[in-house]
Amino acid sequence: MERELPVPVVLLLTVSCLLPLVLLFSFWNASSPLAFPQFVIAVVTLIYLPGKLLLDSAGSDLEPLDDLALSLVLGMTVSSLAYWITALVGLSHLFFLWPITALVIAACRRRNRWKAIWRSSVRLDATHILLCLVIAVQLVPLAVLPMYYQNVALSPQGGMTFLNRPKDTIFHLSITYELTHSIPPEVPYLAGLPLGYHYGMDLLNAMLSNVGHLSVLDLTVRFTPTLLLVMTTLAVFCFSRLWLRSGYGAVLSAFLVILGEDLSFLPGLLSGSSEVWSVQFFSAPTVYSLYFMNPMLPALGILFSGLFCLAKFLREPTGRWLVLTCFFFAVAMEYKIFVTAQVCIVLAISAAVYLLLFRDRRLIMVVVVAALAVAPFAVYSFLGTEAGSLVWVRFAPWPYVPQALEELGLESMWLARQVDSLYGGGLSPAGLVSLCVVALPIYLVGSLGFRVLALPSVLRGVLAPSPSTMVRFCLGLMVLVGPAMALTLSITPLGYPVEPEYNQSVWFYVLSKYVASVLAVELVLQLCRGRRLRWQALLVCAVVVLSVPSAAQFFHRQMSARLDVVTESELELTGFLERACTDGRVVLSRQRVGALASALTRCRVPVLNIADYSHSFVSMSGLNERLEDRDRFWSDWNSGELRGDILERYRVGYVVVDRRTGDLAPREGITLGMGSAGTSGSTTLERVMDNADFAVYEVRWDDE
Repeated sequence: MERELPVPVVLLLTVSCLLPLVLLFSFWNASSPLAFPQFVIAVVTLIYLPGKLLLDSAGSDLEPLDDLALSLVLGMTVSSLAYWITALVGLSHLFFLWPITALVIAACRRRNRWKAIWRSSVRLDATHILLCLVIAVQLVPLAVLPMYYQNVALSPQGGMTFLNRPKDTIFHLSITYELTHSIPPEVPYLAGLPLGYHYGMDLLNAMLSNVGHLSVLDLTVRFTPTLLLVMTTLAVFCFSRLWLRSGYGAVLSAFLVILGEDLSFLPGLLSGSSEVWSVQFFSAPTVYSLYFMNPMLPALGILFSGLFCLAKFLREPTGRWLVLTCFFFAVAMEYKIFVTAQVCIVLAISAAVYLLLFRDRRLIMVVVVAALAVAPFAVYSFLGTEAGSLVWVRFAPWPYVPQALEELGLESMWLARQVDSLYGGGLSPAGLVSLCVVALPIYLVGSLGFRVLALPSVLRGVLAPSPSTMVRFCLGLMVLVGPAMALTLSITPLGYPVEPEYNQSVWFYVLSKYVASVLAVELVLQLCRGRRLRWQALLVCAVVVLSVPSAAQFFHRQMSARLDVVTESELELTGFLERACTDGRVVLSRQRVGALASALTRCRVPVLNIADYSHSFVSMSGLNERLEDRDRFWSDWNSGELRGDILERYRVGYVVVDRRTGDLAPREGITLGMGSAGTSGSTTLERVMDNADFAVYEVRWDDE
């Protein structure tokens, strides 16, 4: 079913699709009910048009959806990079030249074609309608999960909702605020330490906030997650359509890559567990990361855009596809470093195999250009910010398999004991057989779920390479490399307790599962070919039924998270700090106020205990020292002593007294009244804000 629709009708349908979001965001917002239309304008001018300009300059002739997806991904990455470079060299005002140039060139190129474009038509078919439905279904969790649309939203009673746990919201809000005023950034909740982290997703929010004059809060929890989810789904659809040569198969891939999960619902239902099943049983969830404010979401869109360009390059080896392929694979490092690492390993192995077997040098070209593109990012990340100094990378078998056997209730069986002995260092034939023949297959089948359907394609592509199946070889190798690295490689914070949840190498397996989803759909299409429609529908339904229960249970669990309320007095406090700390001044306070100051303002704090997010930036002893300094400061403060040494150590700009915790007003030598001053050493404190719950004192240094 195909129809040609005039461009005005298509634009009207697009606006109609956006209306539900406009209504939702007029109810849930942290700034203005009209902020979302402003965001759409910012996306068009700062992301889409620049990306479209670059894509047209490369001379790419693409289908409209392919063009849209690549323009969005390319515009997002290049505009963020331009914003970062201009800010790094202290010329932020020059960034405006980039979107203005794109807008002018786009207008000039089409100055004689506006009427023709307006009168033209767009070909739409049933797959486009199904894709829109898939995107709508994928957006529903953002509306119902407390972490997203309902979070940091103004309430009619005068307060604001706030999700204090888990800490992902605080983490990304604080980094985004930091990037609005400081590049290179510090760790906002560990003031004074450089931020060695792939912060591309947060940089996008900072750019849209500063340039588009949008609220960081609305961007982080509402607008940008919506954009990234739509953009990533489009990228998956476009690559899948190119690879599968089927629009319907591409729609199924777009659904399963985002919402498909493992078979953990089987033991979960049998045991009645209340934990997140995909985490508890197999420890390699895919939906979890995409709906947990993780940069894997944009990185996945960049990855599939790179795979699209790679497939195009291997079919049509021209410079434009080579450059786009390598740029996407390299820039993914600034969104999720594990994506670039895995892709580079796969490309290097594939290039060597095809050079030795077939004297084919195309992948060698990709590897060389990709290495040149990755080098600047790698040098800056690992030398400039010392990102890897607190990460311990080593080859060590990680106990995902014995842990899964224990969670499945098999720990008392002879098989599980042999596997435990093997992981404990007791190498034996019985242990190896138990692992390779029984335990490992159980783990892989359970954690892959419906993706086990991809294994025939994976094995066929890797074991029988040919000059015409180079893309299949790369995809198959990517699927195989991921679990191998996750099970044998340990990437943990240096000096912290070694526990399974700290191993970052699991991202390699997660990435493999996303790619395997597309290859699994390929077999589904083969099984559907030549069968009656009802059998095709039954087969597709069976795959969907096997893929969504664990994802649905994850969503159900997350919906139970309780939204806190930021009171009016707390909003008055954060409003004052936001106005006073435009340059990231350090605020010393208790944990609750520190979390609000980090998440809702541009302030930095000496320390904030937000679980795993401190481990990669400071040693355990360093973190404990900061926590002790904070506790000691308030203990001495309430005893009448001002610890000027602690204030100086972290270069504190403001001290916030929280009367609700029992903190006292200064006394005995630190008599600070409104407009009066007291001194201790080289510091002068003056009370600058006061309400029923808080008092704020500005710390002024003699050298200021």
